[in-house]
Amino acid sequence: MLEILRALLTRRLEPAHRLLLGQLVMFTGIAALFPVVPLYVRSHGGSSADIALFVAGPLVASTLVQLPAGHLVDRIGRKPVLIGSRLLYAALSGGLFLNLGPLWVLALLRVGQGASGGAYVPALRAALADLTPPGERGHRYAQLQGCEMVGLLLGPAIGGAVALWAYSGIFAASGVAVLLGIGAIIRMPETRGDDMGESSPAPAPAPGPAARAPAIPPAPATPPAPRLWWLRPALLVPGVALAAAGTMFSMYDVVWPQYLTARGYDSLVIGLSISFFAVPILLLTSRGGRLSDRADRRLLVPAALCVVAACASTYPWLRNIFPILAVGTVESLAVMVVEPSLFAVISESTTASLRGRAMGVGGLFEAGGGAFGAGVLGALYGIAEPLPFLGGATVCLLAAAVCSRALPRHRPAGASPDLRPAGIARAEVDVV
Repeated sequence: MLEILRALLTRRLEPAHRLLLGQLVMFTGIAALFPVVPLYVRSHGGSSADIALFVAGPLVASTLVQLPAGHLVDRIGRKPVLIGSRLLYAALSGGLFLNLGPLWVLALLRVGQGASGGAYVPALRAALADLTPPGERGHRYAQLQGCEMVGLLLGPAIGGAVALWAYSGIFAASGVAVLLGIGAIIRMPETRGDDMGESSPAPAPAPGPAARAPAIPPAPATPPAPRLWWLRPALLVPGVALAAAGTMFSMYDVVWPQYLTARGYDSLVIGLSISFFAVPILLLTSRGGRLSDRADRRLLVPAALCVVAACASTYPWLRNIFPILAVGTVESLAVMVVEPSLFAVISESTTASLRGRAMGVGGLFEAGGGAFGAGVLGALYGIAEPLPFLGGATVCLLAAAVCSRALPRHRPAGASPDLRPAGIARAEVDVV
């Protein structure tokens, strides 16, 4: 975070800084929704099941668009998807702010937001990988997580305060934040690169009149994706762990406001509790990123998932806000290393021409887990309070077991060099 702040103050924003700054602003507005969406649904007469579906619907849509969006990112470039998806999100936010229609219509607008967000994420992660040398991507994704934690620190408190005026006001705040974030990234150059080697030089033209015409080099073609390119442990195993992380986060989106409301706390305290969770990650994100790049990920990720599972199992038995916040602090320290480590593995296992699709695969698992966490585990809260927490803990333990056996410790050998966009950085070659 200090690096981004220094670049902003000195007006030396590199393209990666623009992406991160834009995400910080956007995610602040999006995070304002977290503590209030269940209360928004309640205000429209919705039940616990309606809340779960209202949160799960966007996640299902996000899941379904991950692979098509990743293919689009590789085909037309990162920037068109980054800008277009966020403009759509802002427009849909306006409809939710105006309460256009009954609850089922509002739920459809939220589904549209989920689809637009699902298209944005592969483009963002692919662009960050394009702009970052191998061996530093864990640190870069930790910076991304740090920016999102700033959003999580500020957004829920803003959302909780806005909700004291009107629950629908959170969607206006979210839409405005997304539009402001677009302003940060609109000047970013396209980063899509071609990872093919240089073509062989063309033979010298024969003497004669034709020799005076300059040869026009053929445009480089993007190679077709190999068949079953995604069927490899370096993509599927991180995907399993990302599904577990998505399950936990989305379960909390549904359950956490109801959990604290049942203990007598209002929307402002709920928002502050979510913000408090972000503080340790924000303070230690740089160290977490370096740890992700240097540690044995086969040990690091399973250990972190086990800590998350232990914390989730503890919450149902706590009543006072202070021990709840203490457990959340421990959980945040574990969460800090999970996602950056997993997306670093994914980015290092594919070539540049497949990077958008690879990020789509990771996003597919994460969003799919999120849909399960919100739609299934979230609905279990209406049956018995401990069920969603214990269910999420079980999913994390299963993912930890898989990662401890099969998660790559290092970047797979044999990856092609990443070609960097002209004018941004020189070509970097992946080294084992």
